[in-house]
Amino acid sequence: MKNVRDLLYIAMMATILIILGFIPAIPMGFIPVPIVLQNLGIMLAGVLLGWKKGCLSILLFFLLGMFIPAFSGSTLFAVFAGPTAGYVVAWFFVPILINMILKIFKTSSFINNLIAILLGGVLFVDVVGAIYLSVYIHTPLLTSLLSNLVFIPGDTIKAIIASVVAHKFKDRLIVS
Repeated sequence: MKNVRDLLYIAMMATILIILGFIPAIPMGFIPVPIVLQNLGIMLAGVLLGWKKGCLSILLFFLLGMFIPAFSGSTLFAVFAGPTAGYVVAWFFVPILINMILKIFKTSSFINNLIAILLGGVLFVDVVGAIYLSVYIHTPLLTSLLSNLVFIPGDTIKAIIASVVAHKFKDRLIVS
């Protein structure tokens, strides 16, 4: 942590995650995992704040979520006791993966951001979530993976939004 600005960015992103959690989740009839907007905030944390500050903002969000219903009306404990635990655990690693992928590209462009977000923020989360879901509801992994296909269109839209925001604001944020 270099200064107050870093703390402000971390707190701001945790706040955005909490606000996105108050937007009601959309339940799916065939899978016990709803559609939420919080993963958009997770993608933004990874692409805007870098891996350290992104992970710290998610950690702060998790800490606050132990005491307030920040996870689409649930607390962290309720989430970890349910079918969405794998997705939420994967969220913590998204900033790390996005930034590892961006380092491979060496430049931050809209397309590079989008690819990094799709791989680190969508594919990774869906695979980890599906693995946990298959264990939790006692179904074959392939069934859980296929049921996650319903999230791909919405998550792709969220990834595009995160990439646009990152492309527009990355230079204005002094994040190191």
